[in-house]
Amino acid sequence: MKQIILLLFALCCSLNGKASIYTSASDSLLRVLQTIPHDTIRLNIISQIIRIEQNNSRCVQYADTLMKEALLLNNDKYAGMSAYYHILYYYNHNDQDSVSKWLNIMRPYVKKSELWDYFFEAKRFQINLYTNSRQYELAISEAQRMKQQSIQINNKRGFIAAYQCLSNAYVGSQRWDEGIKALEEAYRMLTAKDHPVDRISVLSQLISVTKEKKDNQRLLKYIQEQEHILHKHIAENPSLKEGFTDAYLFNELFYSYYYLNINAPEQAYPHLIKSKEYLNKNTYFTYRILYFDTLAQYNRAIGKYQQALNYIDTTLTMLKKDFPNDYAEQLLEKARIWKQVGQNEKAILFYEQALSLKDSVTTELSNTQMKQIKKKYNIEKNELEQEKRNNRTQLLYLVFIFVILILLFIFMARLFVIRKALKHSEYEIRKATETVRQTNEMKNRFLSKMSYNIRIPLNNVVGFSQLIACESNIDKETRQEYANIIHQSSEKLMKLVNDVLDLSRLEAQMMKFQVQDYDAIELCKEAYYMARVQNEQTGINVDFSTEIDSPIIIHTDTRRLTQALLSALVYPQEHRQERNIRFILSREGDVLHFQISNSPLADPAFVSQETIIRHDINLLLLQHFGGNYFVNQKAPENPEIVFIYPIVSESK
Repeated sequence: MKQIILLLFALCCSLNGKASIYTSASDSLLRVLQTIPHDTIRLNIISQIIRIEQNNSRCVQYADTLMKEALLLNNDKYAGMSAYYHILYYYNHNDQDSVSKWLNIMRPYVKKSELWDYFFEAKRFQINLYTNSRQYELAISEAQRMKQQSIQINNKRGFIAAYQCLSNAYVGSQRWDEGIKALEEAYRMLTAKDHPVDRISVLSQLISVTKEKKDNQRLLKYIQEQEHILHKHIAENPSLKEGFTDAYLFNELFYSYYYLNINAPEQAYPHLIKSKEYLNKNTYFTYRILYFDTLAQYNRAIGKYQQALNYIDTTLTMLKKDFPNDYAEQLLEKARIWKQVGQNEKAILFYEQALSLKDSVTTELSNTQMKQIKKKYNIEKNELEQEKRNNRTQLLYLVFIFVILILLFIFMARLFVIRKALKHSEYEIRKATETVRQTNEMKNRFLSKMSYNIRIPLNNVVGFSQLIACESNIDKETRQEYANIIHQSSEKLMKLVNDVLDLSRLEAQMMKFQVQDYDAIELCKEAYYMARVQNEQTGINVDFSTEIDSPIIIHTDTRRLTQALLSALVYPQEHRQERNIRFILSREGDVLHFQISNSPLADPAFVSQETIIRHDINLLLLQHFGGNYFVNQKAPENPEIVFIYPIVSESK
């Protein structure tokens, strides 16, 4: 029953469209619709009417009305849903061209209103129609594309729908193992939170294929799970019971199949009796075939062969026109019954008819698949050739760019030679403008030290000054706060600019010093006291000690040396962090060692342009007076800054 299985798959896909259809409900909504203005509520009521009327021609009329009113209100969501209802109607009527047309209309509205669940449902309808028309390779290709698209936008419903379509196409082309694998992937993705109709749809397909493969253990598991979901869903929505009549019939028939597979016809009989209760004039053609097929198998199992043959004749009549493969299967079933009753001649006759028909169907299927594969191959071949042409075009562009680059390189090389000649000719002129060059060097050094540390306070000064100047309604407290920010930023800016200027003067040896003889111990104590005052709010504790008893006179600029020592005893910026600094003055021959342990200036956490400039200033200052300055990161306890200063020194 392979073609019947495919048709069952298609019916499973449209379960979410089935609902209880009551003319009175539709008429009531139409009466309400006449009194409602053109707004979102009206669009919602039209949508409800379409769901009720979806199985008759009025569905298209109401869907057209919904599209017109949605476009009038610029409502992309209901415009997309209108297109979906058109697709659902034409899918139920097997109109592949109309489904493709409305799917293209639906696309732009889906992207605008995020109707991806509806879009993937509509796409599934289109792919199933490809499968029903035996375009298996096209169906597989489109299903793979749908899977990739659902992965890109992270849509679970699209992912499940893609696997259902793949399973449908694989089963139709006799690739049962791949079909079952795809269905199981969809089943694994389902959870109890997913819509019951979606879960029933996947389970129905699993039930159909496991029955064909005679996997009785999994068949029973899926039937029971579907029965539980179905009963729970109808208990919560009693009005939908009539719309799920075919689903109940499906369950009872496959319970019968299960018990017949395990040779328990007495247990299959109650389900056959119950399934008859769900048969009515609106029952799908496919379910009627399954019903008579089940009766035939039951009667054969209990030994009522003539009745079994009569039911098989009924299914043969129903299958003969549109289902040749299933027709052949029923002929084989009839041959087996004749063989079982000992009528070998009749059995051989039906065997020959069935095998001949199956051969022709298989040949037709192979030819169809081969044509589809060739068509797909030609399409891919054309795409590959187009890609090769694009690659050749890109290669030409690359060659052209490469030639331009070579010419540019030659031009730059020539330019370099010319510039070199110009530099050589300018050498004599530079001798006469040495003073200007030195000034430019000083300017360049100054500019090279500038960074965002200067721009930030400068922006603060300019920005808050403009606020104070332009905003006349600023209260006194805010104005004072802005003034404080300007003052602090100005001080910070002034300090940084002074440091940069000092560094530039030291590098150019243009710094002016006020040199005098001074006691080194007294100078250290003054730096220590000044650090204590500045560190009252920062959490730094400085411990000064020296083993030198008598005064030691050094020849230095006391203000600048004190400033250098103080820079190592305080935080370089605003901070509040506990820290203990050890400040030791010692003597080795004619050299003094100022050792400062655990200084913030040596801490890598405080490295900035300001600290780098300060290190450079300290080094150049000490070198000017014949000393040295370095940071010892490998000290036993903490990083250590060492000032080395000669006791007897002459100013340069």
